[in-house]
Amino acid sequence: MARTYQRRPGRGDRRARDPKRQRDRRVRFPYEARKPRSRFGAAREAALRALGVLLLTGFVAGVAFAAGAYLGLVKSVRQLEPPPVTESHPTYIYSAPLGEGDGSRRVIGTIFQGENRQTIPKSQMPPHLLNALVAKEDERFMQHPGVDLWGIMRALWVDIRAGRYVEGASTITQQYVRNVYLSREQSITRKIKEALIAVQIETVKDKEEILADYLNTVYFGNNAYGVEAAAETYFNKSTEDLTIAESATLVGLLWSPSTLGDDKEAAKKQRDLVLKKMFDAGYITRQDYESALEEPMPEDWPQAPMLETGLTGPPLTREFAELVQDELIRRYGANTVLRGGLDVYTTLDLEQQMAAYEVLYGPNGYLPSPEQPDGALVSINPETGHITAMVGNRDPESQFNLVTQARRQPGSSFKPFALIAALEQGIDPDTHFISEKKVYQVPKGNGQTERWKVENYEKIERGSISLKEALWESDNTVFTDLVMNAGGKGLKNGPEAVADVARRLGVSADFGEHPDPSIVLGAYEVSPLDMATAYATIANGGRRVEPTLIEKVVRNEGQEGEEVLFRAPEHPLGRQVIDPEIAREAIGIMMGDVMWGIAGDAALPGRQVAGKTGTSENFFDSWFIGFTPQLTTAVWMGYAEGGKTLEELLSRDGALYGTVGSPEEIWHDYMLQALDGEPVERFEGVEEPPPPEDEDAPAATRVP
Repeated sequence: MARTYQRRPGRGDRRARDPKRQRDRRVRFPYEARKPRSRFGAAREAALRALGVLLLTGFVAGVAFAAGAYLGLVKSVRQLEPPPVTESHPTYIYSAPLGEGDGSRRVIGTIFQGENRQTIPKSQMPPHLLNALVAKEDERFMQHPGVDLWGIMRALWVDIRAGRYVEGASTITQQYVRNVYLSREQSITRKIKEALIAVQIETVKDKEEILADYLNTVYFGNNAYGVEAAAETYFNKSTEDLTIAESATLVGLLWSPSTLGDDKEAAKKQRDLVLKKMFDAGYITRQDYESALEEPMPEDWPQAPMLETGLTGPPLTREFAELVQDELIRRYGANTVLRGGLDVYTTLDLEQQMAAYEVLYGPNGYLPSPEQPDGALVSINPETGHITAMVGNRDPESQFNLVTQARRQPGSSFKPFALIAALEQGIDPDTHFISEKKVYQVPKGNGQTERWKVENYEKIERGSISLKEALWESDNTVFTDLVMNAGGKGLKNGPEAVADVARRLGVSADFGEHPDPSIVLGAYEVSPLDMATAYATIANGGRRVEPTLIEKVVRNEGQEGEEVLFRAPEHPLGRQVIDPEIAREAIGIMMGDVMWGIAGDAALPGRQVAGKTGTSENFFDSWFIGFTPQLTTAVWMGYAEGGKTLEELLSRDGALYGTVGSPEEIWHDYMLQALDGEPVERFEGVEEPPPPEDEDAPAATRVP
């Protein structure tokens, strides 16, 4: 039986159904008080009258022009139909040039029109699906006329307070217009068209119809276009049979379809956020909310994926090309991308990409066997933000990208953020602390404390040691003294200061308002891309440039109507997030980790290298993130499925042995190839650190 959409009674519905509240509220403008007429000379009064007539004429002409343009747009909107898919060449994704000029680029991916697109009438969409969409994407959808002025003001205020773009204000109707009728180019003209068309569409379609049209056109990942295709792909059922939890899951996928469509745990977290919004808005009862939270996700994710996809390309570059496709759809909408006719020039360096895969997983690499640990590697040009290489999994057909999707503990590779926080607070890196086993009482609120016991690897106690040498030796107890402000020599608000530095540098993890002191030992989970971004910011003198995959996007290249949709700046300004002097001082100290500390295996002959090792608790994860002036690379090693330790691979001296090398060795071998033939550059204004005070001290073991 066909069903019509009826919003469940909630707090919002009680107000909407009150007829008294449905009356139009006419806006009244205050009358201006009449002022006594001034006495002017006849000539001056005539001149003012003439000027007034002229201004009035210009105003009337402007209003007439705007009204005419608007009426023309209104007329065209009434005749709008979903645009047909026109024949053109596919969207081609190219690598960075292998030699001189764009002619040396290679195709690394092709997006074609073989999408899985299905549409269904709104009568077959359950009410909780439409409610989930409103709760997640546009809480005021039932009240605004297509453009939410209050939402725009709120988003503007949030952005102003944050000092950067944080929150958008596009309504569901505007998103529908952008997906179906317009591109996503960033221009005032396009935004005005989008707003006017959205307002007019709401005069010719009811709200439920707009919601249904949106769900029939939006992309859900895994080549599923439209909610019916998504329901079949992810749950192997029709849309009308979706439960509340399943509806919330599909709406949650819209946050990042290509990522969440392959990451079941992340998709579940987004589902739970949507359910919370539905409950808070009154769309579901507490019983429904708690029941939906308990509903398990499908064992296979997705349950019934299409064998054909809209993206093809070499296995070596598939993960990178998928991220590019996701970014294109986010910018321009699925229709524009799949309609074809785009040439997309990316930042991927094929020689670096080949070197990264061969060093990690090639026959002569460090991790050639599926029985061995997994690895991930990502390289970023610190000055431009260009991602030049990315290997996220041994299996090219894997649906999980360890570079962008994995969240692992970074261990001691987080300590440079605490070092920078110390430098910002004026703490001298030569300040001495005592390296020995420590026990702290950590406040937990409500007057309660928790006992925190900290010791170094193999219970080593180094005695009096400077902060910079503690970084080189990766001494845990010195850095916990720093974050706990032991003896008044450490950080003020230590955990918060470390989290603040990490966020500014580019780490997107959620540390909460009051992080635990264990943040200094890398207890919070991050992605390899986050860590590479943060270290690239340090390498760039404290100036953060957002990582980018795309250099240029051209539509109808070489044809009539050629249009450059996007061109990345050759020298992006970025944002200065760390004082340049502090960044240079941190770089110098981090060079000591390679020159005098435990990261000696990462040293490159004739080149300056800075970086830091990291190993998580119980040896589940091992890291090295390092950089030269022109390239930052993060290497992670562990087991993709988690829960398995690397400790069994350690030799007595703490070194990884056999064909399984350390992340420093992997980094070293890859960087030798990646920088082969590149000029030798030096860190500007950075002094190389002198050797440790005690040159006769025994060499540190490798594992931090």
